[in-house]
Amino acid sequence: MKKIITIAAALALAPTFASAESFQEAFESNRAMYGKNHTFEWNGKNFSTNHEEEVEAAVAATKENALDLIAKAKAKNKEAAKLGFEWKLTGGILKDAQKAADAGEYRKALDLAAQAKYHSRMGIQQHAYAQSNWHLSVPQ
Repeated sequence: MKKIITIAAALALAPTFASAESFQEAFESNRAMYGKNHTFEWNGKNFSTNHEEEVEAAVAATKENALDLIAKAKAKNKEAAKLGFEWKLTGGILKDAQKAADAGEYRKALDLAAQAKYHSRMGIQQHAYAQSNWHLSVPQ
């Protein structure tokens, strides 16, 4: 009888354990299911599925805003390159963003700069992961 009560208690608590996830896990699963511009609740608060770069790019499409975001993206890419984790395609995206800004296509420039900044941020995250998990690549 004691075993049945223990199993019943464990089953009753199972949804609690399953729903205990980190913010990053909640963000990633909601982003995967609903894409950007979706609102989800986590720990009683509402959050957006937009990446920080998408929020930065959601400003008025002006020359000043485009050049500002391009500069931020270049700085973030330089940071990733210094760590040795610059993505190959990011430089080309930055060039395209600059060309778009020069041509007066400020919305396109903002979107491309946001993409380049995101890639750079992911490169920096890859570096952090590699630093804390380097031992996983050592043969046993």
